[in-house]
Amino acid sequence: MNMHSVKIVALGTIGVLATTTSTLAQFNTNPIHLTQATSFTCGPHLKTYVVRSLDNRAGTGIRCVKFSEGGAGGASIPRLAWYGEGAWGGCTYRHLGHAFYEGRMLVGSASDFHGNGECTNNNFPRNLTVRGTTPDWTVIQVTGAWNEEWRSVSSTSYRPLPRPQTCGGYLDQYRVSDLGGGRPGAGLRCMLKVGQANTTWFGNGNWNGNTYSHLGTRGNNGYGAGDICGNGFGPSCNNFGYGSLTFTPTPGGFKVTGAWSEQWRR
Repeated sequence: MNMHSVKIVALGTIGVLATTTSTLAQFNTNPIHLTQATSFTCGPHLKTYVVRSLDNRAGTGIRCVKFSEGGAGGASIPRLAWYGEGAWGGCTYRHLGHAFYEGRMLVGSASDFHGNGECTNNNFPRNLTVRGTTPDWTVIQVTGAWNEEWRSVSSTSYRPLPRPQTCGGYLDQYRVSDLGGGRPGAGLRCMLKVGQANTTWFGNGNWNGNTYSHLGTRGNNGYGAGDICGNGFGPSCNNFGYGSLTFTPTPGGFKVTGAWSEQWRR
Protein backbone atom coordinates (compact mmCIF):
# COMPACT_ATOMS: atom_id res chain seq x y z
CA MET A 1 0.00 0.00 0.00
CA ASN A 2 1.55 3.34 -1.11
CA MET A 3 1.97 6.17 1.42
CA HIS A 4 0.62 9.54 0.30
CA SER A 5 -0.16 12.79 2.05
CA VAL A 6 -3.25 12.47 4.20
CA LYS A 7 -6.39 14.07 2.90
CA ILE A 8 -9.58 13.62 4.90
CA VAL A 9 -12.90 13.63 3.12
CA ALA A 10 -15.96 13.16 5.26
CA LEU A 11 -18.09 10.32 3.98
CA GLY A 12 -21.70 10.63 5.01
CA THR A 13 -23.00 7.67 6.85
CA ILE A 14 -26.44 6.34 6.21
CA GLY A 15 -28.40 4.70 8.99
CA VAL A 16 -29.83 1.50 7.65
CA LEU A 17 -32.56 -0.36 9.46
CA ALA A 18 -32.57 -3.86 8.04
CA THR A 19 -35.44 -6.24 8.44
CA THR A 20 -34.99 -8.70 11.24
CA THR A 21 -34.12 -12.17 10.07
CA SER A 22 -34.48 -15.50 11.74
CA THR A 23 -31.59 -16.36 14.00
CA LEU A 24 -31.89 -20.03 13.15
CA ALA A 25 -28.86 -21.43 11.33
CA GLN A 26 -29.27 -22.11 7.63
CA PHE A 27 -27.08 -25.05 6.77
CA ASN A 28 -24.88 -25.12 3.69
CA THR A 29 -24.50 -28.37 1.78
CA ASN A 30 -20.70 -27.93 1.78
CA PRO A 31 -19.82 -26.94 5.35
CA ILE A 32 -16.36 -25.82 6.40
CA HIS A 33 -14.35 -28.58 8.05
CA LEU A 34 -12.33 -27.47 11.06
CA THR A 35 -8.80 -28.79 11.41
CA GLN A 36 -6.37 -29.12 14.29
CA ALA A 37 -5.99 -25.95 16.35
CA THR A 38 -2.82 -23.88 16.49
CA SER A 39 -1.70 -20.77 18.39
CA PHE A 40 -3.61 -17.73 17.13
CA THR A 41 -3.54 -13.98 17.69
CA CYS A 42 -5.16 -11.08 15.80
CA GLY A 43 -1.81 -9.26 15.88
CA PRO A 44 -0.57 -6.10 17.61
CA HIS A 45 -3.00 -3.64 15.98
CA LEU A 46 -6.24 -5.30 17.14
CA LYS A 47 -7.25 -6.88 20.45
CA THR A 48 -7.69 -10.66 20.50
CA TYR A 49 -10.67 -12.11 22.37
CA VAL A 50 -11.90 -15.66 22.91
CA VAL A 51 -15.65 -16.17 23.09
CA ARG A 52 -17.84 -18.41 25.22
CA SER A 53 -21.59 -18.82 25.38
CA LEU A 54 -23.40 -17.47 28.44
CA ASP A 55 -26.08 -20.16 27.97
CA ASN A 56 -23.62 -23.08 27.89
CA ARG A 57 -23.72 -23.81 24.16
CA ALA A 58 -20.73 -25.85 23.01
CA GLY A 59 -18.45 -23.91 20.72
CA THR A 60 -15.28 -21.93 20.17
CA GLY A 61 -14.35 -18.75 18.38
CA ILE A 62 -12.29 -15.58 18.23
CA ARG A 63 -13.05 -11.87 17.97
CA CYS A 64 -10.59 -9.36 16.51
CA VAL A 65 -11.62 -5.98 17.94
CA LYS A 66 -10.66 -2.47 16.82
CA PHE A 67 -11.55 0.24 19.33
CA SER A 68 -12.59 3.67 18.13
CA GLU A 69 -13.50 6.96 19.77
CA GLY A 70 -17.30 6.96 19.90
CA GLY A 71 -18.60 8.27 23.23
CA ALA A 72 -21.89 8.39 25.11
CA GLY A 73 -24.41 10.60 23.32
CA GLY A 74 -22.69 10.42 19.92
CA ALA A 75 -24.07 7.93 17.41
CA SER A 76 -21.95 8.61 14.31
CA ILE A 77 -18.60 7.12 15.45
CA PRO A 78 -18.45 3.51 16.72
CA ARG A 79 -16.96 2.68 20.10
CA LEU A 80 -15.66 -0.59 18.67
CA ALA A 81 -15.77 -2.76 15.55
CA TRP A 82 -15.00 -6.45 15.28
CA TYR A 83 -14.46 -9.42 12.99
CA GLY A 84 -15.57 -12.75 14.45
CA GLU A 85 -15.52 -16.40 13.46
CA GLY A 86 -15.79 -19.86 14.99
CA ALA A 87 -18.35 -22.63 15.46
CA TRP A 88 -21.37 -23.18 17.70
CA GLY A 89 -22.33 -26.82 18.09
CA GLY A 90 -20.13 -27.72 15.12
CA CYS A 91 -21.83 -25.13 12.89
CA THR A 92 -19.29 -22.66 11.51
CA TYR A 93 -19.93 -18.91 11.27
CA ARG A 94 -18.16 -15.72 10.29
CA HIS A 95 -19.44 -12.19 10.91
CA LEU A 96 -18.62 -8.48 11.00
CA GLY A 97 -19.98 -6.07 13.62
CA HIS A 98 -19.77 -2.66 15.26
CA ALA A 99 -21.38 -0.86 18.20
CA PHE A 100 -22.43 2.78 18.71
CA TYR A 101 -23.60 4.64 21.77
CA GLU A 102 -27.28 5.54 21.82
CA GLY A 103 -27.46 7.74 24.88
CA ARG A 104 -25.47 5.76 27.45
CA MET A 105 -26.29 2.35 25.94
CA LEU A 106 -23.88 0.70 23.52
CA VAL A 107 -25.98 -0.81 20.72
CA GLY A 108 -24.41 -3.31 18.35
CA SER A 109 -25.20 -4.58 14.87
CA ALA A 110 -23.64 -7.47 12.96
CA SER A 111 -24.01 -9.43 9.72
CA ASP A 112 -22.92 -12.92 8.78
CA PHE A 113 -20.69 -13.73 5.84
CA HIS A 114 -22.13 -16.45 3.62
CA GLY A 115 -21.07 -18.43 0.56
CA ASN A 116 -17.68 -19.67 1.78
CA GLY A 117 -19.01 -22.80 3.50
CA GLU A 118 -20.39 -21.08 6.62
CA CYS A 119 -23.45 -22.73 8.20
CA THR A 120 -25.14 -19.51 9.30
CA ASN A 121 -26.61 -16.65 7.29
CA ASN A 122 -28.18 -14.17 9.71
CA ASN A 123 -28.46 -10.42 10.17
CA PHE A 124 -28.56 -8.52 13.48
CA PRO A 125 -29.64 -4.87 12.99
CA ARG A 126 -29.29 -2.91 16.25
CA ASN A 127 -30.44 -5.83 18.41
CA LEU A 128 -27.18 -6.46 20.33
CA THR A 129 -26.33 -4.87 23.68
CA VAL A 130 -22.57 -4.53 24.18
CA ARG A 131 -21.11 -3.94 27.63
CA GLY A 132 -17.55 -3.82 28.87
CA THR A 133 -17.70 -5.47 32.30
CA THR A 134 -14.21 -4.25 33.24
CA PRO A 135 -12.86 -0.68 32.87
CA ASP A 136 -10.13 -1.77 30.44
CA TRP A 137 -12.51 -3.83 28.26
CA THR A 138 -10.72 -7.10 29.01
CA VAL A 139 -14.17 -8.71 29.37
CA ILE A 140 -17.09 -7.83 27.06
CA GLN A 141 -20.61 -9.23 27.19
CA VAL A 142 -22.89 -9.18 24.15
CA THR A 143 -26.55 -9.89 24.89
CA GLY A 144 -29.92 -9.44 23.21
CA ALA A 145 -29.98 -11.50 20.01
CA TRP A 146 -26.70 -13.07 21.19
CA ASN A 147 -25.63 -14.31 24.61
CA GLU A 148 -21.81 -14.21 24.64
CA GLU A 149 -18.83 -13.26 26.76
CA TRP A 150 -15.52 -12.23 25.20
CA ARG A 151 -12.26 -12.36 27.16
CA SER A 152 -9.08 -10.62 26.05
CA VAL A 153 -6.06 -12.92 25.60
CA SER A 154 -2.56 -12.54 24.21
CA SER A 155 -3.04 -15.71 22.12
CA THR A 156 -5.26 -18.77 22.01
CA SER A 157 -5.39 -22.29 20.57
CA TYR A 158 -7.45 -21.82 17.40
CA ARG A 159 -7.14 -22.56 13.69
CA PRO A 160 -8.88 -19.95 11.50
CA LEU A 161 -11.45 -20.78 8.86
CA PRO A 162 -10.30 -20.66 5.22
CA ARG A 163 -9.99 -17.13 3.82
CA PRO A 164 -13.36 -15.80 2.61
CA GLN A 165 -13.85 -15.26 -1.12
CA THR A 166 -17.31 -13.68 -0.99
CA CYS A 167 -19.29 -11.57 1.50
CA GLY A 168 -22.87 -12.83 1.25
CA GLY A 169 -26.11 -10.92 0.86
CA TYR A 170 -26.08 -8.97 4.14
CA LEU A 171 -22.83 -7.09 3.41
CA ASP A 172 -21.97 -4.67 0.61
CA GLN A 173 -19.34 -6.42 -1.50
CA TYR A 174 -16.60 -4.68 -3.50
CA ARG A 175 -13.74 -5.98 -5.63
CA VAL A 176 -10.50 -4.04 -5.32
CA SER A 177 -7.79 -3.05 -7.77
CA ASP A 178 -4.89 -0.63 -7.71
CA LEU A 179 -6.10 2.92 -8.35
CA GLY A 180 -3.24 3.68 -10.71
CA GLY A 181 -3.39 0.31 -12.44
CA GLY A 182 0.31 -0.44 -12.07
CA ARG A 183 0.40 -2.59 -8.94
CA PRO A 184 -0.44 -6.30 -9.41
CA GLY A 185 -3.00 -7.68 -7.02
CA ALA A 186 -6.69 -7.84 -6.17
CA GLY A 187 -8.90 -8.04 -3.12
CA LEU A 188 -12.30 -8.33 -1.49
CA ARG A 189 -14.00 -5.71 0.70
CA CYS A 190 -17.10 -6.50 2.79
CA MET A 191 -18.79 -3.42 4.30
CA LEU A 192 -21.55 -3.43 6.91
CA LYS A 193 -24.95 -2.04 5.97
CA VAL A 194 -26.52 -2.27 9.44
CA GLY A 195 -25.95 0.15 12.32
CA GLN A 196 -24.28 2.88 10.28
CA ALA A 197 -23.67 2.07 6.62
CA ASN A 198 -20.32 2.82 4.95
CA THR A 199 -18.48 2.76 8.28
CA THR A 200 -16.94 -0.66 9.07
CA TRP A 201 -15.42 -3.18 6.66
CA PHE A 202 -13.33 -6.34 6.44
CA GLY A 203 -10.85 -6.72 3.60
CA ASN A 204 -8.44 -9.32 2.27
CA GLY A 205 -6.44 -10.00 -0.87
CA ASN A 206 -2.87 -9.64 -2.10
CA TRP A 207 -0.60 -6.90 -3.39
CA ASN A 208 2.51 -7.98 -5.31
CA GLY A 209 1.86 -11.55 -4.15
CA ASN A 210 1.76 -10.63 -0.43
CA THR A 211 -1.50 -11.68 1.24
CA TYR A 212 -3.23 -9.52 3.85
CA SER A 213 -6.43 -9.21 5.86
CA HIS A 214 -7.62 -6.12 7.71
CA LEU A 215 -10.44 -4.57 9.74
CA GLY A 216 -11.34 -0.93 9.16
CA THR A 217 -13.74 1.63 10.65
CA ARG A 218 -14.14 5.36 11.45
CA GLY A 219 -12.69 7.53 14.19
CA ASN A 220 -13.13 11.22 14.97
CA ASN A 221 -10.54 12.18 12.34
CA GLY A 222 -11.76 9.82 9.62
CA TYR A 223 -11.14 6.27 8.50
CA GLY A 224 -8.42 3.88 9.66
CA ALA A 225 -7.61 0.16 9.56
CA GLY A 226 -5.45 -2.48 11.21
CA ASP A 227 -4.15 -5.69 9.65
CA ILE A 228 -5.16 -9.03 11.17
CA CYS A 229 -1.72 -10.58 11.43
CA GLY A 230 -2.74 -14.02 12.73
CA ASN A 231 -2.11 -17.42 11.17
CA GLY A 232 -4.21 -17.89 8.04
CA PHE A 233 -4.90 -14.17 7.52
CA GLY A 234 -1.63 -13.23 5.82
CA PRO A 235 1.83 -11.98 6.82
CA SER A 236 1.15 -8.25 6.25
CA CYS A 237 1.04 -6.51 9.62
CA ASN A 238 0.47 -2.77 9.22
CA ASN A 239 -1.61 -0.15 11.00
CA PHE A 240 -3.30 2.87 9.40
CA GLY A 241 -4.36 5.51 11.91
CA TYR A 242 -7.71 7.26 11.95
CA GLY A 243 -7.72 9.96 9.29
CA SER A 244 -5.07 8.28 7.13
CA LEU A 245 -7.64 6.93 4.63
CA THR A 246 -9.91 9.06 2.44
CA PHE A 247 -13.08 7.59 0.89
CA THR A 248 -14.43 9.33 -2.21
CA PRO A 249 -17.69 7.92 -3.67
CA THR A 250 -17.56 6.90 -7.34
CA PRO A 251 -20.23 5.28 -9.53
CA GLY A 252 -20.61 1.81 -8.03
CA GLY A 253 -17.91 2.13 -5.39
CA PHE A 254 -15.17 4.25 -3.82
CA LYS A 255 -11.71 5.61 -4.42
CA VAL A 256 -9.64 5.05 -1.27
CA THR A 257 -6.62 7.33 -1.07
CA GLY A 258 -4.21 8.70 1.49
CA ALA A 259 -2.21 5.80 2.94
CA TRP A 260 -3.78 3.52 0.31
CA SER A 261 -4.38 3.86 -3.43
CA GLU A 262 -7.34 1.61 -4.25
CA GLN A 263 -10.42 1.45 -6.45
CA TRP A 264 -13.41 -0.41 -4.99
CA ARG A 265 -16.10 -1.58 -7.44
CA ARG A 266 -19.26 -3.60 -6.89
